Amino acid sequence: MAIDTLRNQLVEHLKRSRSITSPAVASAFLKVPRHEFLPGLTLEQVYRDDAIVTRWTDGLPSSSSSQPAVMAIMVEQLELRVGHAVLEIGAGTGYNAAILRELVGPTGRVVSVEIQPDVAEEARRNLERAGYGDVSVLTGDGGFGHPEGAPYDRIILTASAADISPRWVEQLREGGLLLIPFRFSTMCLCVAFEKHGRELFSRSLTSCGFMPLQGVYGPDATGDDPRFPMDDGLFISGPGSRGVSLKLLEELLNQTPRRVSDLIIPVNDFGLGGGLGTYLALTESGLVDIFATQPERWGFRYISGLLDAETKSLCLVRRDAVVVYGSDAAAERYKKRASEWIEMGRPGIDRIRIAVAPGEMEQPGMWMLRRKHYNFAISFEDSSV
Repeated sequence: MAIDTLRNQLVEHLKRSRSITSPAVASAFLKVPRHEFLPGLTLEQVYRDDAIVTRWTDGLPSSSSSQPAVMAIMVEQLELRVGHAVLEIGAGTGYNAAILRELVGPTGRVVSVEIQPDVAEEARRNLERAGYGDVSVLTGDGGFGHPEGAPYDRIILTASAADISPRWVEQLREGGLLLIPFRFSTMCLCVAFEKHGRELFSRSLTSCGFMPLQGVYGPDATGDDPRFPMDDGLFISGPGSRGVSLKLLEELLNQTPRRVSDLIIPVNDFGLGGGLGTYLALTESGLVDIFATQPERWGFRYISGLLDAETKSLCLVRRDAVVVYGSDAAAERYKKRASEWIEMGRPGIDRIRIAVAPGEMEQPGMWMLRRKHYNFAISFEDSSV
């Protein structure tokens, strides 16, 4: 099938799914040739709405070309205009930077900072080959931004982070947007924050899934639930993973799971989804993500759940069912949290509001997440207001 036909089909799919909602973003996706950023793959593979891993480290993905639907949603969140200056943290293949370049037009500019030298060099080659050689791809730690090019109208991260670098806020114009896949507990929300002085306020949110940011603001620096290798091809993260032994995890996973028939939890491509996923991440200390580099052995590559180590109970949320291993304790905890969420009126992520400040905040009725550099106040907006 012809390249133009495949690209048109992808864009039509993204429009139908409401990932693309504006003519400008549709035009950018129609113009940028994704196949130039993914050499070696068939055109059918390139123009599917799939994320494509381009590098693996220790059995886990370390670089990729993001799913076009996720890219489109994030680009729409940026609200780009012709003439905007954009800083991208994480170049990947360079495809996202090319989309940004199309949207800011000839009077705008795009700078991308990539921590992996080989990834940066490949992105430069791809951009040059595709006709976007004026995008600046710099090798360095994106946590420091790029002060020489500041101020920026928009800053976008293509990796998840648990905290905000003060450098990003310093380099962002007043009223500008910082788009960050914000990670807390096992949840990742792609949040567009608007800058007001030293504070930031969420403007839009969506669920997402991204590899952790590398460098000075990565998991090792923030102490935010790094992925612990458990041997046998298993990795575990999340607040419920602390102190868990491989022996216990294998003992539970090797049992026959029981379906939890009276517990319905929204699930999306990134695990626990929607407002319930966020509520669980804010209130439940037993949440875990489990990653398997041997999916044929364990029956999954990535899955979310709740682990109660004391009672030897593991409740996992599969796409087709909620199941429990060991005792019923973890499932009972899930039911309790789900009932609380239902009593709140089943708020979705469209009702989540996040305020961010570098110091203490007095925000009654909000969940406070305190990080090294910024504090995050999270709430569900009252739909009756």
